[in-house]
Amino acid sequence: MDFKTSSRQRLHRSRTPASSNSLAASHRRGRHIGGLRAVLVAAALLPATCSNSPYPESQESTNVLYTTFYEEPAHMDPAIMYGSAESSVLGNVLEPLFQYHFLKRPYELAPLLAREVPRPEHRKVTYEGRSVEATVYTVRLRPGILYQDHPCFVEANRRLSEKDLRGIRGVEDFRQVATREVVAGDFVHAVRRLADPRLDCPLYGTFEKNLLGMGGYRKALVNQLDRQRQARSAAAGPLYNRELDEMFRPIPVDYAEGAERFPFVRQIDRYSFEVVLSQPYPQILYWMATTFFAPVPPEAVEFFSQPGLLERSIVLDRNPVGTGPYVLRQFDPTNQIVLERNRNFRVEQYPDLPLPAADDAQGRANYEMMKAAGMLDDVGRRLPMVDRIVYRMERESIPRWNKFLQGYYDNSGIQSDVFDQAVTLSSRGEASLTDELAGRGIRLLTDNSAVLYYYAFNMTDPVFGGYTDRQRKLRQAISIALDAEEGIAIFANGRGVPAQSPIPPGIFGHEEGAGGINPIVYRWDASAARAVRRPLADARKLLAEAGYPDGYSAEGKPLEVRFITGWSSPEGRSRLMLIRKQLDRLNIRLVVETSDYNRFNDKLRSGNFQLVWLGWAADYPDPENFLFLFHQPNANEPDQQNPSRYDNRTYNELFVRMRGMENSPERLAVIRQMLGVLREDAPAVLDHHPAVFGLYHDWYRNAYPHAMAFNTMKYVRIDPARRAEYVRQANAPRWWPVAALAGVLAILTIPAVRAAVRHFRET
Repeated sequence: MDFKTSSRQRLHRSRTPASSNSLAASHRRGRHIGGLRAVLVAAALLPATCSNSPYPESQESTNVLYTTFYEEPAHMDPAIMYGSAESSVLGNVLEPLFQYHFLKRPYELAPLLAREVPRPEHRKVTYEGRSVEATVYTVRLRPGILYQDHPCFVEANRRLSEKDLRGIRGVEDFRQVATREVVAGDFVHAVRRLADPRLDCPLYGTFEKNLLGMGGYRKALVNQLDRQRQARSAAAGPLYNRELDEMFRPIPVDYAEGAERFPFVRQIDRYSFEVVLSQPYPQILYWMATTFFAPVPPEAVEFFSQPGLLERSIVLDRNPVGTGPYVLRQFDPTNQIVLERNRNFRVEQYPDLPLPAADDAQGRANYEMMKAAGMLDDVGRRLPMVDRIVYRMERESIPRWNKFLQGYYDNSGIQSDVFDQAVTLSSRGEASLTDELAGRGIRLLTDNSAVLYYYAFNMTDPVFGGYTDRQRKLRQAISIALDAEEGIAIFANGRGVPAQSPIPPGIFGHEEGAGGINPIVYRWDASAARAVRRPLADARKLLAEAGYPDGYSAEGKPLEVRFITGWSSPEGRSRLMLIRKQLDRLNIRLVVETSDYNRFNDKLRSGNFQLVWLGWAADYPDPENFLFLFHQPNANEPDQQNPSRYDNRTYNELFVRMRGMENSPERLAVIRQMLGVLREDAPAVLDHHPAVFGLYHDWYRNAYPHAMAFNTMKYVRIDPARRAEYVRQANAPRWWPVAALAGVLAILTIPAVRAAVRHFRET
């Protein structure tokens, strides 16, 4: 009997009354055969239908760069933005006066919106009715630079009614947009805006110390705000809610009111302005290379201050208006950020790297290396070279890593949990790619990070602080015991170097070799040509001389150190275990106080700690940016930039002298003196400088890690065709598991099929 015919007949008969047993058997067979078919169909279609690609397949061949972020950017307003997560995005949208030359090492400033990098001029200026000595930088702008197209430059859009706002959900919904030229007044407006007390600029303290009259100008703004607040309160009556009112009706501040009395920034003409300092501070040029000194058009502030836009959460802090190579097209910090080419971007070309002089052997070697790596292939090509940049949120390292290997992301960092899959280390600590990754055409690039990790003692603590010989020796003993090499090996897979001073490699003042070691913690092994940590016997000797032989005081009490932290992750707990183990070697007990972020910062600010782990990333490539961590400018009030509260008169005087100097042998001599004082006092255990490891697919061209610049995306070139081919090969369906599964299922169903056939024949 034909099996198909029998099935049809049985199905037809089941419509007539039958016993419950025969109906149940029929239903079971139907479910079994139908389920089997469904399983086989699903298994066959699985490779073709399932994909973890974060973007549509149709975009694989487009000129788009795909990368990731895992920390949500908090701000897009240049007056308050300060984090690296924000800078990596905003640096491609907003442009300051200067940038870093992409190819030159050591890092070198180059003009961006300014025509040249100015030199300081020392002259007298009038401040509060008197003549004072000042340091003046005159900045001259490039003419013809345009802002991106934006609705704020249309006057009607700055007078919006509720009717006008119907259907408006974001800036992209405005049909009328325009642009205009950047002028000196935009920079004057931006710098004055940094003093606005409502914005709480994170660098205000630094600027107030150095820009002549900025503190007085802020007081004038406070007075202006107070006058208007009092007027609003009087008009509204006793039920007035100032916070709620200003949330949707911010007070319009006239930044020009009384500004002539405060000369810290002032316009000269349409394309030039002055920045006036109260003292020599060469580092101001580096700050001018950050987005704090990006132009802010007054029209943008006015546009985004409209109540209707504020009620819709359309704010400047999420919609920057810039001159950069890209515009921010989509900002969803929990999912995706998209940048698109700015069609108003001026003509800018990929930079050249001059051939070093014949007697510069190191420079010539670096030049040839960069040439061989293809870093000079695009010299003169117009920027940017990528049409669109897509940042995808990837919080978890393993999915991010897998998508990179599949070709869905163009570059990747290397987390500790995948380090062994990517990198092998030689006996000398040299890193290279594993054969598997090298075979995929992936490249490994490493660089110095310009970061310092360190433990800070509270120098006002009666036990671990102070400047007596015994207190110094106590801190020196702990400095030897807290083994940086062990931590680098465990938590960073060997990626980093022990810190001999606060100054990282690549920054002026960092010295290699015997002359650069910290002699309190290390000795120089000439035979091995490397620094070797002093043995624990030296630490125990220092501890005894400090009055704590074998970790006990003269009264027989065990020595304890109170360590505050915000660590709550498994890695943080593991690091605490390592610190406890290292201090146990000196019989010093670790008392851990874990706090949330806010309480941790409160303890740090108030000095309610004995020891704390901290990190500092450079804002600019100057030793002042690290040595200031131990400078105490005001003996009566602790400086929050000096968390250890270290206050050594000699160090402070040398710091002020060093800060105003250009890089030179004389400046290096002053830095050496400072480091000698710092190492002897040991207000901190200098732990390590991490190294940066980055992976790039071979279609990602002009990859060159840069520890200072955040505008490097404009130099990147993508080969979409190579990416598309890689993605197809890396994600080709593997049919053999499906075939094997189908075979297993077929074998398992043979008894059921035989039983079904036998049953049909019997009926």
